[in-house]
Amino acid sequence: MSKNILVTCPRCKQRFPAEVHEIVDASRNPELRELLIRGRLNVAVCPHCGAAGTLNVPIYYYNPEKEIAFVYLSAQVGTSDLERQKIIGNLTNQLINSLPQEERKAYLLQPKVFITYRSFLEEIIKAEEIPYEEIVAQEMRIGLVEALLASPEEEWERILGSNVQIIDPMFFQVLSGFMAEAHRRKEEELIGRLENIRNKVEEFLNRRMEEARGALISELLELKGEELETAVARIRPILDYDFYRDLARRIDQREAEGKTEEAQKLRELRDQLLDITARQDAEVRATLTKARDLLRDVWESEDRLKTLEERAEDVNMAFLELLAASMEWARDQGDVETFQSLASLAEKAVEIVRSKAPPQVRLVNELMDASYPDETKRILEDNASLVNAELLSLMDELTADLEREGYTEAARHLSMVRRQAEGMMHSAAF
Repeated sequence: MSKNILVTCPRCKQRFPAEVHEIVDASRNPELRELLIRGRLNVAVCPHCGAAGTLNVPIYYYNPEKEIAFVYLSAQVGTSDLERQKIIGNLTNQLINSLPQEERKAYLLQPKVFITYRSFLEEIIKAEEIPYEEIVAQEMRIGLVEALLASPEEEWERILGSNVQIIDPMFFQVLSGFMAEAHRRKEEELIGRLENIRNKVEEFLNRRMEEARGALISELLELKGEELETAVARIRPILDYDFYRDLARRIDQREAEGKTEEAQKLRELRDQLLDITARQDAEVRATLTKARDLLRDVWESEDRLKTLEERAEDVNMAFLELLAASMEWARDQGDVETFQSLASLAEKAVEIVRSKAPPQVRLVNELMDASYPDETKRILEDNASLVNAELLSLMDELTADLEREGYTEAARHLSMVRRQAEGMMHSAAF
Protein backbone atom coordinates (compact mmCIF):
# COMPACT_ATOMS: atom_id res chain seq x y z
CA MET A 1 0.00 0.00 0.00
CA SER A 2 1.90 3.04 -1.24
CA LYS A 3 1.34 6.61 -2.34
CA ASN A 4 3.31 9.43 -3.95
CA ILE A 5 4.23 12.61 -2.09
CA LEU A 6 6.14 15.75 -3.07
CA VAL A 7 9.55 16.07 -1.42
CA THR A 8 11.90 19.04 -1.22
CA CYS A 9 15.55 18.04 -1.49
CA PRO A 10 17.50 19.42 1.52
CA ARG A 11 20.60 19.82 -0.64
CA CYS A 12 19.49 21.44 -3.88
CA LYS A 13 16.00 22.59 -2.74
CA GLN A 14 14.38 21.08 -5.83
CA ARG A 15 10.98 19.39 -5.47
CA PHE A 16 10.32 15.90 -6.80
CA PRO A 17 7.73 13.10 -6.34
CA ALA A 18 8.66 10.10 -4.15
CA GLU A 19 6.84 6.85 -3.45
CA VAL A 20 6.29 6.00 0.24
CA HIS A 21 4.84 2.99 2.06
CA GLU A 22 2.84 3.81 5.17
CA ILE A 23 1.48 0.29 5.78
CA VAL A 24 3.68 -2.80 5.87
CA ASP A 25 2.06 -6.25 5.94
CA ALA A 26 4.87 -8.60 7.00
CA SER A 27 2.95 -11.63 5.74
CA ARG A 28 1.83 -10.40 2.31
CA ASN A 29 4.80 -8.13 1.61
CA PRO A 30 7.92 -9.71 3.14
CA GLU A 31 10.08 -7.68 0.77
CA LEU A 32 8.85 -4.47 2.42
CA ARG A 33 9.64 -5.94 5.83
CA GLU A 34 13.20 -6.64 4.66
CA LEU A 35 13.56 -3.10 3.33
CA LEU A 36 12.26 -1.72 6.62
CA ILE A 37 14.64 -3.80 8.74
CA ARG A 38 17.58 -2.89 6.49
CA GLY A 39 16.73 0.82 6.72
CA ARG A 40 15.89 1.01 3.00
CA LEU A 41 12.13 1.58 3.21
CA ASN A 42 10.90 5.03 2.14
CA VAL A 43 14.34 6.13 0.99
CA ALA A 44 14.10 8.94 -1.58
CA VAL A 45 16.85 9.82 -4.07
CA CYS A 46 16.81 13.32 -5.54
CA PRO A 47 16.84 13.04 -9.36
CA HIS A 48 18.49 16.46 -9.61
CA CYS A 49 21.55 16.12 -7.34
CA GLY A 50 21.59 12.47 -6.23
CA ALA A 51 21.12 13.20 -2.51
CA ALA A 52 19.40 10.35 -0.67
CA GLY A 53 17.68 10.00 2.69
CA THR A 54 14.90 8.25 4.60
CA LEU A 55 11.63 10.16 4.59
CA ASN A 56 10.10 10.83 7.99
CA VAL A 57 6.62 9.43 7.35
CA PRO A 58 4.32 7.40 9.66
CA ILE A 59 4.50 3.60 9.25
CA TYR A 60 1.95 1.04 10.40
CA TYR A 61 3.63 -2.40 10.65
CA TYR A 62 1.66 -5.55 11.34
CA ASN A 63 1.99 -9.32 11.07
CA PRO A 64 -1.32 -11.18 10.96
CA GLU A 65 0.39 -14.52 11.65
CA LYS A 66 1.70 -13.29 15.01
CA GLU A 67 -1.04 -10.68 15.58
CA ILE A 68 1.38 -7.85 16.28
CA ALA A 69 0.81 -4.23 15.30
CA PHE A 70 3.25 -1.33 15.67
CA VAL A 71 3.13 2.29 14.53
CA TYR A 72 6.07 4.59 14.02
CA LEU A 73 5.10 8.23 14.42
CA SER A 74 7.98 10.63 14.91
CA ALA A 75 7.70 13.18 17.71
CA GLN A 76 8.08 15.85 15.02
CA VAL A 77 4.89 14.73 13.25
CA GLY A 78 1.68 16.39 14.46
CA THR A 79 1.35 19.57 16.50
CA SER A 80 -0.82 18.06 19.25
CA ASP A 81 -1.86 14.73 20.77
CA LEU A 82 -5.23 15.08 19.04
CA GLU A 83 -3.58 15.48 15.63
CA ARG A 84 -1.27 12.52 16.28
CA GLN A 85 -4.20 10.33 17.30
CA LYS A 86 -5.98 11.39 14.12
CA ILE A 87 -2.98 10.31 11.99
CA ILE A 88 -2.87 6.91 13.75
CA GLY A 89 -6.65 6.57 13.36
CA ASN A 90 -6.49 7.31 9.65
CA LEU A 91 -3.74 4.71 9.15
CA THR A 92 -5.71 2.14 11.14
CA ASN A 93 -8.92 2.79 9.21
CA GLN A 94 -7.05 2.60 5.90
CA LEU A 95 -5.65 -0.79 6.91
CA ILE A 96 -8.92 -2.17 8.31
CA ASN A 97 -10.85 -1.14 5.17
CA SER A 98 -8.34 -2.95 2.97
CA LEU A 99 -8.70 -6.29 4.78
CA PRO A 100 -11.32 -9.03 4.35
CA GLN A 101 -13.83 -9.25 7.20
CA GLU A 102 -12.24 -12.32 8.83
CA GLU A 103 -8.88 -10.52 9.23
CA ARG A 104 -10.29 -7.41 10.93
CA LYS A 105 -9.21 -8.27 14.47
CA ALA A 106 -9.13 -6.24 17.67
CA TYR A 107 -5.32 -6.11 17.99
CA LEU A 108 -5.19 -3.92 14.87
CA LEU A 109 -7.19 -1.22 16.66
CA GLN A 110 -4.58 -0.85 19.41
CA PRO A 111 -1.14 -0.72 17.78
CA LYS A 112 1.86 -0.02 19.97
CA VAL A 113 3.19 3.45 19.08
CA PHE A 114 6.88 4.43 18.87
CA ILE A 115 8.25 7.96 18.52
CA THR A 116 11.80 6.92 17.53
CA TYR A 117 12.68 4.87 14.47
CA ARG A 118 15.31 2.91 16.39
CA SER A 119 12.92 1.70 19.10
CA PHE A 120 10.36 0.88 16.38
CA LEU A 121 12.87 -1.35 14.53
CA GLU A 122 14.16 -2.95 17.73
CA GLU A 123 10.64 -3.99 18.71
CA ILE A 124 9.99 -5.47 15.25
CA ILE A 125 13.25 -7.42 15.36
CA LYS A 126 12.40 -8.72 18.83
CA ALA A 127 8.79 -9.64 17.97
CA GLU A 128 9.78 -11.36 14.71
CA GLU A 129 12.58 -13.22 16.53
CA ILE A 130 15.17 -12.13 13.98
CA PRO A 131 18.69 -13.08 15.23
CA TYR A 132 20.74 -10.00 16.14
CA GLU A 133 23.76 -11.52 14.38
CA GLU A 134 21.77 -11.65 11.13
CA ILE A 135 20.90 -7.96 11.42
CA VAL A 136 24.53 -7.01 12.07
CA ALA A 137 25.67 -9.15 9.13
CA GLN A 138 23.14 -7.49 6.83
CA GLU A 139 24.10 -4.01 8.03
CA MET A 140 27.77 -4.70 7.25
CA ARG A 141 26.92 -5.72 3.69
CA ILE A 142 24.53 -2.81 3.23
CA GLY A 143 27.36 -0.54 4.34
CA LEU A 144 29.65 -2.08 1.73
CA VAL A 145 27.12 -1.51 -1.08
CA GLU A 146 26.58 2.08 0.07
CA ALA A 147 30.36 2.65 0.27
CA LEU A 148 30.76 1.44 -3.33
CA LEU A 149 27.87 3.63 -4.50
CA ALA A 150 29.39 6.67 -2.82
CA SER A 151 32.94 6.10 -4.15
CA PRO A 152 34.50 6.57 -7.59
CA GLU A 153 35.14 3.35 -9.51
CA GLU A 154 38.92 3.63 -9.14
CA GLU A 155 38.45 3.23 -5.35
CA TRP A 156 36.41 0.02 -5.60
CA GLU A 157 39.37 -2.38 -5.72
CA ARG A 158 40.70 -1.00 -2.43
CA ILE A 159 37.26 -1.09 -0.79
CA LEU A 160 36.62 -4.65 -1.93
CA GLY A 161 40.06 -5.77 -0.79
CA SER A 162 39.36 -4.39 2.71
CA ASN A 163 35.98 -6.15 2.89
CA VAL A 164 36.64 -9.44 1.10
CA GLN A 165 35.47 -11.45 4.14
CA ILE A 166 31.87 -10.21 3.70
CA ILE A 167 31.63 -10.64 -0.07
CA ASP A 168 29.50 -13.75 0.14
CA PRO A 169 26.02 -14.96 -0.90
CA MET A 170 24.43 -12.61 1.64
CA PHE A 171 26.24 -9.67 0.04
CA PHE A 172 24.79 -10.54 -3.36
CA GLN A 173 21.32 -10.90 -1.77
CA VAL A 174 21.65 -7.41 -0.31
CA LEU A 175 22.88 -6.09 -3.67
CA SER A 176 19.88 -7.72 -5.38
CA GLY A 177 17.63 -5.97 -2.86
CA PHE A 178 19.12 -2.61 -3.83
CA MET A 179 18.60 -3.43 -7.51
CA ALA A 180 15.00 -4.58 -6.99
CA GLU A 181 14.20 -1.32 -5.20
CA ALA A 182 15.90 0.72 -7.93
CA HIS A 183 13.88 -1.14 -10.61
CA ARG A 184 10.69 -0.56 -8.66
CA ARG A 185 11.45 3.16 -8.52
CA LYS A 186 12.58 3.13 -12.18
CA GLU A 187 15.86 4.84 -11.31
CA GLU A 188 17.77 3.95 -14.48
CA GLU A 189 21.03 5.65 -13.51
CA LEU A 190 21.13 3.84 -10.15
CA ILE A 191 20.24 0.53 -11.85
CA GLY A 192 23.18 0.94 -14.21
CA ARG A 193 25.56 1.77 -11.37
CA LEU A 194 24.44 -1.22 -9.31
CA GLU A 195 24.83 -3.57 -12.30
CA ASN A 196 28.34 -2.21 -12.80
CA ILE A 197 29.11 -2.86 -9.12
CA ARG A 198 27.88 -6.45 -9.45
CA ASN A 199 30.05 -7.03 -12.53
CA LYS A 200 33.13 -5.50 -10.91
CA VAL A 201 32.66 -7.52 -7.73
CA GLU A 202 32.38 -10.75 -9.75
CA GLU A 203 35.55 -9.81 -11.67
CA PHE A 204 37.30 -9.07 -8.35
CA LEU A 205 36.29 -12.46 -6.93
CA ASN A 206 37.42 -14.26 -10.09
CA ARG A 207 40.83 -12.59 -9.85
CA ARG A 208 41.12 -13.49 -6.17
CA MET A 209 40.14 -17.08 -6.91
CA GLU A 210 42.72 -17.33 -9.70
CA GLU A 211 45.41 -15.94 -7.40
CA ALA A 212 44.40 -18.39 -4.66
CA ARG A 213 44.53 -21.32 -7.10
CA GLY A 214 47.99 -20.23 -8.24
CA ALA A 215 49.22 -20.12 -4.65
CA LEU A 216 47.62 -23.50 -3.93
CA ILE A 217 49.23 -25.13 -6.97
CA SER A 218 52.62 -23.78 -5.90
CA GLU A 219 52.15 -25.27 -2.43
CA LEU A 220 51.02 -28.64 -3.81
CA LEU A 221 54.08 -28.83 -6.06
CA GLU A 222 56.24 -28.79 -2.92
CA LEU A 223 54.43 -31.74 -1.29
CA LYS A 224 55.15 -35.43 -1.76
CA GLY A 225 53.72 -38.75 -0.59
CA GLU A 226 51.71 -38.69 2.61
CA GLU A 227 51.85 -34.90 2.92
CA LEU A 228 50.21 -34.55 -0.51
CA GLU A 229 47.58 -37.16 0.38
CA THR A 230 46.72 -35.26 3.59
CA ALA A 231 46.54 -31.94 1.77
CA VAL A 232 44.22 -33.36 -0.92
CA ALA A 233 41.88 -34.76 1.73
CA ARG A 234 41.71 -31.34 3.37
CA ILE A 235 41.05 -29.33 0.19
CA ARG A 236 39.03 -31.94 -1.76
CA PRO A 237 35.91 -29.70 -2.20
CA ILE A 238 37.86 -27.10 -4.20
CA LEU A 239 39.55 -29.62 -6.52
CA ASP A 240 36.69 -29.22 -8.97
CA TYR A 241 36.22 -28.66 -12.69
CA ASP A 242 37.31 -25.00 -12.45
CA PHE A 243 40.49 -25.98 -10.62
CA TYR A 244 41.52 -28.54 -13.25
CA ARG A 245 40.57 -26.17 -16.08
CA ASP A 246 42.84 -23.52 -14.56
CA LEU A 247 45.60 -26.09 -14.09
CA ALA A 248 45.28 -27.12 -17.79
CA ARG A 249 45.48 -23.47 -18.82
CA ARG A 250 48.68 -23.03 -16.78
CA ILE A 251 50.19 -26.12 -18.44
CA ASP A 252 49.40 -24.73 -21.91
CA GLN A 253 50.78 -21.34 -20.90
CA ARG A 254 54.09 -22.84 -19.72
CA GLU A 255 54.35 -24.83 -22.98
CA ALA A 256 53.75 -21.68 -25.03
CA GLU A 257 56.45 -19.88 -23.06
CA GLY A 258 58.90 -22.71 -23.70
CA LYS A 259 59.00 -23.71 -20.03
CA THR A 260 58.66 -27.42 -20.75
CA GLU A 261 60.10 -28.55 -17.42
CA GLU A 262 57.55 -26.52 -15.45
CA ALA A 263 54.78 -27.77 -17.74
CA GLN A 264 55.84 -31.36 -17.09
CA LYS A 265 55.80 -30.84 -13.31
CA LEU A 266 52.27 -29.46 -13.55
CA ARG A 267 51.20 -32.48 -15.64
CA GLU A 268 52.65 -34.84 -13.06
CA LEU A 269 50.87 -32.93 -10.29
CA ARG A 270 47.58 -33.17 -12.20
CA ASP A 271 48.00 -36.93 -12.65
CA GLN A 272 48.81 -37.36 -8.94
CA LEU A 273 45.82 -35.28 -7.86
CA LEU A 274 43.44 -37.21 -10.12
CA ASP A 275 44.76 -40.52 -8.80
CA ILE A 276 44.58 -39.46 -5.13
CA THR A 277 41.09 -37.94 -5.40
CA ALA A 278 39.80 -41.05 -7.21
CA ARG A 279 41.09 -43.29 -4.42
CA GLN A 280 39.89 -41.00 -1.63
CA ASP A 281 36.44 -40.59 -3.23
CA ALA A 282 36.12 -44.38 -3.47
CA GLU A 283 37.07 -44.68 0.19
CA VAL A 284 34.51 -42.04 1.15
CA ARG A 285 31.78 -43.84 -0.83
CA ALA A 286 32.66 -47.12 0.87
CA THR A 287 32.61 -45.45 4.30
CA LEU A 288 29.22 -43.84 3.63
CA THR A 289 27.80 -47.14 2.42
CA LYS A 290 28.99 -48.82 5.61
CA ALA A 291 27.47 -46.01 7.71
CA ARG A 292 24.12 -46.35 5.90
CA ASP A 293 24.17 -50.13 6.42
CA LEU A 294 24.87 -49.63 10.13
CA LEU A 295 22.04 -47.12 10.53
CA ARG A 296 19.63 -49.45 8.72
CA ASP A 297 20.61 -52.41 10.92
CA VAL A 298 20.30 -50.35 14.10
CA TRP A 299 16.99 -48.79 13.04
CA GLU A 300 15.40 -52.14 12.20
CA SER A 301 16.55 -53.81 15.43
CA GLU A 302 14.30 -54.32 18.48
CA ASP A 303 16.69 -52.52 20.86
CA ARG A 304 18.40 -49.77 18.89
CA LEU A 305 20.72 -48.47 21.61
CA LYS A 306 21.86 -51.99 22.52
CA THR A 307 22.53 -52.82 18.86
CA LEU A 308 24.52 -49.61 18.48
CA GLU A 309 26.67 -50.51 21.49
CA GLU A 310 27.26 -54.00 20.05
CA ARG A 311 28.40 -52.42 16.76
CA ALA A 312 30.61 -49.83 18.47
CA GLU A 313 33.61 -50.69 16.28
CA ASP A 314 31.67 -49.45 13.22
CA VAL A 315 30.67 -46.11 14.78
CA ASN A 316 32.76 -43.26 13.37
CA MET A 317 32.50 -39.64 12.19
CA ALA A 318 30.83 -40.70 8.94
CA PHE A 319 28.06 -42.36 10.96
CA LEU A 320 27.66 -39.21 13.08
CA GLU A 321 27.39 -37.06 9.95
CA LEU A 322 24.75 -39.43 8.53
CA LEU A 323 22.79 -39.21 11.78
CA ALA A 324 22.97 -35.40 11.69
CA ALA A 325 21.69 -35.33 8.10
CA SER A 326 18.88 -37.75 8.99
CA MET A 327 17.89 -35.62 12.00
CA GLU A 328 17.75 -32.52 9.79
CA TRP A 329 15.52 -34.36 7.33
CA ALA A 330 13.17 -35.51 10.12
CA ARG A 331 12.97 -31.97 11.49
CA ASP A 332 12.16 -30.55 8.05
CA GLN A 333 9.44 -33.18 7.65
CA GLY A 334 7.99 -32.32 11.05
CA ASP A 335 8.47 -35.95 12.16
CA VAL A 336 9.05 -35.39 15.87
CA GLU A 337 9.09 -39.07 16.84
CA THR A 338 11.76 -39.99 14.28
CA PHE A 339 13.81 -36.91 15.18
CA GLN A 340 13.81 -37.81 18.88
CA SER A 341 14.78 -41.43 18.16
CA LEU A 342 17.66 -40.29 15.95
CA ALA A 343 18.73 -37.78 18.60
CA SER A 344 18.98 -40.59 21.18
CA LEU A 345 21.13 -42.60 18.77
CA ALA A 346 23.31 -39.57 18.09
CA GLU A 347 23.90 -39.01 21.81
CA LYS A 348 24.97 -42.64 22.26
CA ALA A 349 27.12 -42.53 19.09
CA VAL A 350 28.96 -39.44 20.36
CA GLU A 351 29.71 -41.27 23.62
CA ILE A 352 31.10 -44.23 21.66
CA VAL A 353 33.28 -42.05 19.38
CA ARG A 354 34.63 -40.14 22.38
CA SER A 355 35.42 -43.34 24.25
CA LYS A 356 37.58 -44.53 21.33
CA ALA A 357 39.55 -41.28 21.15
CA PRO A 358 43.10 -40.94 22.59
CA PRO A 359 43.24 -39.85 26.27
CA GLN A 360 44.14 -36.24 25.54
CA VAL A 361 41.37 -35.90 22.97
CA ARG A 362 38.89 -37.30 25.50
CA LEU A 363 40.18 -34.79 28.03
CA VAL A 364 39.67 -31.88 25.62
CA ASN A 365 36.12 -33.09 24.87
CA GLU A 366 35.37 -33.21 28.59
CA LEU A 367 36.81 -29.72 29.06
CA MET A 368 34.69 -28.37 26.18
CA ASP A 369 31.54 -29.56 27.97
CA ALA A 370 32.62 -28.16 31.35
CA SER A 371 31.98 -24.69 32.76
CA TYR A 372 34.93 -22.29 33.12
CA PRO A 373 36.83 -21.74 35.38
CA ASP A 374 35.91 -23.93 38.39
CA GLU A 375 34.82 -27.14 36.65
CA THR A 376 37.58 -26.99 34.03
CA LYS A 377 40.16 -26.45 36.79
CA ARG A 378 38.95 -29.52 38.66
CA ILE A 379 39.08 -31.67 35.50
CA LEU A 380 42.60 -30.47 34.69
CA GLU A 381 43.77 -31.22 38.23
CA ASP A 382 42.20 -34.71 38.09
CA ASN A 383 44.09 -35.37 34.84
CA ALA A 384 47.36 -33.65 35.72
CA SER A 385 49.42 -36.39 34.06
CA LEU A 386 47.93 -35.45 30.69
CA VAL A 387 48.54 -31.71 31.04
CA ASN A 388 51.70 -31.16 29.01
CA ALA A 389 53.03 -29.43 25.89
CA GLU A 390 51.33 -32.01 23.67
CA LEU A 391 47.93 -31.11 25.17
CA LEU A 392 48.58 -27.39 24.65
CA SER A 393 49.50 -28.04 21.01
CA LEU A 394 46.31 -30.06 20.50
CA MET A 395 44.25 -27.22 22.04
CA ASP A 396 45.94 -24.71 19.72
CA GLU A 397 45.04 -26.80 16.66
CA LEU A 398 41.42 -27.27 17.76
CA THR A 399 41.02 -23.57 18.59
CA ALA A 400 42.26 -22.63 15.12
CA ASP A 401 39.83 -25.14 13.56
CA LEU A 402 36.89 -23.77 15.57
CA GLU A 403 37.71 -20.19 14.62
CA ARG A 404 38.03 -21.15 10.96
CA GLU A 405 34.62 -22.86 11.07
CA GLY A 406 33.02 -19.83 12.74
CA TYR A 407 32.50 -21.35 16.22
CA THR A 408 33.87 -18.27 17.96
CA GLU A 409 32.31 -18.93 21.39
CA ALA A 410 33.68 -22.48 21.53
CA ALA A 411 37.09 -21.23 20.37
CA ARG A 412 37.10 -18.57 23.09
CA HIS A 413 36.19 -21.17 25.74
CA LEU A 414 38.97 -23.53 24.66
CA SER A 415 41.46 -20.67 24.51
CA MET A 416 40.71 -19.74 28.15
CA VAL A 417 41.03 -23.38 29.24
CA ARG A 418 44.33 -23.59 27.37
CA ARG A 419 45.69 -20.64 29.38
CA GLN A 420 44.43 -22.36 32.54
CA ALA A 421 46.29 -25.57 31.59
CA GLU A 422 49.46 -23.61 30.77
CA GLY A 423 49.27 -21.92 34.15
CA MET A 424 49.08 -25.31 35.84
CA MET A 425 52.19 -26.45 33.97
CA HIS A 426 54.13 -23.37 35.06
CA SER A 427 53.01 -23.80 38.68
CA ALA A 428 54.09 -27.44 38.66
CA ALA A 429 57.52 -26.43 37.34
CA PHE A 430 58.27 -24.35 40.42
